[in-house]
Amino acid sequence: MAENQPEQPEVEEKEEKRKIKVIEQIDNRLAVQGQAYIKGQLKEALTLAYEIIELAKPEGLKSFIREQEDFIDRIKKLLKEREEQGHERIKAEQERLRLEKIKKLKTELTKLENKFKVTLKIEDFQKTKDILQNAKQLLTELDNEKEKAKWDVFENITLKAKTKKELIDKADKLIEESIELKEKYLFDEIKIRLTDLLEELKENKIDDYYKEIEAIQSDILNAEKFYRKTVEKIEELVNKVSTFQDEKNYNNAISNCKELIHHAESVKRDDLIDVYSKLLINLQTDLKFEELKESVRKLNEEGLILLRKGEIIDSLDKFKAIEKALKEYKAPS
Repeated sequence: MAENQPEQPEVEEKEEKRKIKVIEQIDNRLAVQGQAYIKGQLKEALTLAYEIIELAKPEGLKSFIREQEDFIDRIKKLLKEREEQGHERIKAEQERLRLEKIKKLKTELTKLENKFKVTLKIEDFQKTKDILQNAKQLLTELDNEKEKAKWDVFENITLKAKTKKELIDKADKLIEESIELKEKYLFDEIKIRLTDLLEELKENKIDDYYKEIEAIQSDILNAEKFYRKTVEKIEELVNKVSTFQDEKNYNNAISNCKELIHHAESVKRDDLIDVYSKLLINLQTDLKFEELKESVRKLNEEGLILLRKGEIIDSLDKFKAIEKALKEYKAPS
C-alpha cells in the first residue's frame, strides 16, 4: 500500500494538465467565436459553440457548457430574426420589382393606346391589329382585369369600325356597278347583292348607306318592271307584225313594226332593232308596191271605161298616168 500512494498525485497532475489544455482550446475557440460574432458570422459562431460544448463535457466544465448553451439560444434567435428580415427584404424587393414592372407595362400600354387611337382614326386596320396583338401580350403579363376590359372594348370598336369600312367600300362598289348591271338588265344578280348588302347595313346600323342602297333597290325594281313589261310588249308586237304581214295588212304591220323598234330601242335590243328595221323597209316597199298595183288597177279600169265610151283622149291620159307611175316606182335592189 505504501508503494501505490505516490501514483495518485501524478494522476491528478495529468488530469489537471489535460483540463488546462482543454480550457486553452476552449479559450482559443472563444476568441475566434467572439470575432465571428462581431463580424456577424453567426453560423460560424454557432458551430464553435457546439465544439466548445463537446470539449467541456468530458471535463465537466459546466460554466462553459451553460454559457455556450445560452449563447446558442441567442444565436439561433438572431439567425431566425435575420432569416425573417431576409424574407421581408426579399418580399419588399419582389414587391418593388412587381410595381416597377406594372408601371412599365402600363406605360407601354398607354403608348400603344395612343397609337391605337391614331391608326383607328385613319382606318389603318393592319396596324391596329398589330397594336391589339402587342397589347394582349402585355396584358398577359400585367394580369389586370380593368385594363383587359378596356382593351376588349378597343377590340370591339376596331371590329365594328373595320366591318363598317368594308361594308361602305362594298356599298360604294355596288353603287358604281349597279349602273352597268342595270344597263345590261342583269336584274337577278344585282337584286341578290342589294338584298344581302341591305341586311348587313341594317345589322351594323349604317343608316345613311342603307337609305341610299334602298333607293337604288327601288329604282332597280322599277327598271326591272319596265323592262319586263317592255319585253312582253315586244313579244306581243312580234306576233302582230307577223300576223299583219301574212295578211298583207301592210299599214298595220308597218305601224306595229315601228312601235316594236321603239320599244326595242328603249331596252337596247340591238338584235331586234336590226331585224325589224330591215323588215320595216321591206314592209314599206311591199306597201308601196301594193299601192302601185291598186293605182294601176284603178287607172286601167277607168281608162277602159272611158275607151268604151269613146273618150279616147281621156282614156289615153289614164294609160299615160299608168306608164308614169310604173316609171316612177323603184323596186328594191
